[in-house]
Amino acid sequence: MMRIISLKLIRVIILPLLFVYGNYSYGQDLKLQPSGKEIQRIDSLNALAYEYRRSDPKLSLEYAIESHRLSTSIGYAKGLGESYHNMGTAKAVFGWYDKGLIDLIESARIRESDQDTDGLVSTYNNIGYIYSELKNDDKALDFYEKAFALINYSNSPRIVGIIINNIGHVNFRKKNYDRALEFFYQAYEHNKRNNDQRGESNSLSNIGLVYHIRGDYAKGLEYHLQAYELGRNLNDKFGLVNTLRNISESYLKLNRDVDATNYALRSLLLAQELNSIAEELNTSGLLARIYEKRGRFKEAANYYKIESTLKDSLFNIQNSEAIGKIQAAYEIDNQIKENEFLRKEQNVNFQKIRIQRISLILSVLLLFLVIVLMVFIILANRRIKQAVEQLTRKNEEATEQKETIQQKVKALDEKNSELQSSNSIKNKLISVIAHDLKNPFNSISGYSELLVSNFREYTNDEVENFLGIIHDSAIKGNMLLDNLLQWSRLQTSSIQFLPVEHPLYRIVNDELFFATQKAKEKNIEILNEIQEDLVVYADSNMLKTVIRNLVSNALKFTPEGGTICIVAKKEVASLLISVSDSGMGIEPHIKEKLFTGEAGVTTASTSGEKGTGLGLMICRDFIKKHGGEIWVESKPGHGATFFFRLPNKA
Repeated sequence: MMRIISLKLIRVIILPLLFVYGNYSYGQDLKLQPSGKEIQRIDSLNALAYEYRRSDPKLSLEYAIESHRLSTSIGYAKGLGESYHNMGTAKAVFGWYDKGLIDLIESARIRESDQDTDGLVSTYNNIGYIYSELKNDDKALDFYEKAFALINYSNSPRIVGIIINNIGHVNFRKKNYDRALEFFYQAYEHNKRNNDQRGESNSLSNIGLVYHIRGDYAKGLEYHLQAYELGRNLNDKFGLVNTLRNISESYLKLNRDVDATNYALRSLLLAQELNSIAEELNTSGLLARIYEKRGRFKEAANYYKIESTLKDSLFNIQNSEAIGKIQAAYEIDNQIKENEFLRKEQNVNFQKIRIQRISLILSVLLLFLVIVLMVFIILANRRIKQAVEQLTRKNEEATEQKETIQQKVKALDEKNSELQSSNSIKNKLISVIAHDLKNPFNSISGYSELLVSNFREYTNDEVENFLGIIHDSAIKGNMLLDNLLQWSRLQTSSIQFLPVEHPLYRIVNDELFFATQKAKEKNIEILNEIQEDLVVYADSNMLKTVIRNLVSNALKFTPEGGTICIVAKKEVASLLISVSDSGMGIEPHIKEKLFTGEAGVTTASTSGEKGTGLGLMICRDFIKKHGGEIWVESKPGHGATFFFRLPNKA
């Protein structure tokens, strides 16, 4: 025991001090010789990160992080500089300017040391872009000019167009519109000569901005639409966000408010897909102004609220002290290099002092350890005698408690099994929800895109059909989200349970109102045969959710021309309610697991649609919350009847 304590003290106290004061590190002197295969893999990861930087910045960041890890492990400086560049670029697209600036400054240091001129041009340009977004145009222009000064040594003509465009943006923000237009046209001609379609699209959109700010909205729109047509087939979502917003701005000025709304919404969707705080902020503000102009003040207020929240987030980034510290560190880096020799000499002296300090600390610790061990031995002798007496008593108690412990272990095993089963059900449920929730939103996105892009090409019947699909998908998605919210609130015990007496007929009739349209579409008759004077003791919100889910399921599985009937029967101490349909019925093996939430136990509806099982699970939990019970009676081909019983008021 004494030896174990001594080893622990050495490991916990002495070794950390050696690493802190002695400047030791694991693998500090390890130098690896990278293989060609490793370098090839890192270069491929960096190429992928660069490719996805404007279309999928999240994926780009993942590739860059993996490249950084591999480059660090083998000491590959070129790969490390490029990975820092790609990480910083992806973070800038997200709007994380402080974090992006850290990575880009580090990339510049590595590339300066490695004399990577081509890489430095791109890194200086991106640093300038971040300063531009932070409204520091003077600093942005410094870095653009540093990049431009190295262009003669660069073999990439594409970056020339980018830098010219960026310098034009600085002049645009400084309201030097004539000068900005010169740079934008120069960039356009350069990009066109080099067949850089993304650069052409960007330049056309920038030219449109100048005409827009001068009040020539029609001409500005013309350039924006040219930019959109050129860029829509390119994998450049980041560029399309700005182009779509510029088109919306022009339509707004031309009093074409509906067109302005459509293009702004498309811009917002792309910004959210890119997770770009800055672009989402800009487009949310535009949508707020559009809806305000259209007199739709509820939507306007919502987007003003979103804009305010995003503005606070971006303000925190733009005012981060880290940005100033990063730039200060970069600016004094050259001075630090000049004093490198002196610092090395100081480090040698410091190491000597450190070794002496460690020796002194170790001596003190050793003396302290000896004293501690002596005290421990004295106390241990006393405790051994007490321990022998206690051990005898505990052996007797252990015999008596053995049976009790075994019972507790058994109970814990049962509880653990129950928790594992519950967790498994939740995981399966979340998986099903993630899959099924995606379908209605894909339908909404797809058909709305068709309407927005080709509205005039469709007949009225086709448009009405598309709108019907979008409406149905929205209702399905909304109901699925509502069920998921109710279930999650119930699981976290955050839902309020407030049972009072209600007229049952009115509650059921209110919920049937929302099912009327779907019933008409399938020519299904819904009968509410509940007596109007019948009273139920329940939480109204929970009861409505149960009725809504059961009626929705009945509509789903009842063929055209069928019937759905809701009946209630008063019992001695409870109320029995049933929802029956003339549908296809339920197979016995599915009926047994219908309320368990297990995946794979639902059947396809008359239209081929499959449910998630979430609705019935919520029904079960809500009825259980009331102290009631729920079950189903059904035979294949003869419809199904869902019963649930609610106790009367105590």
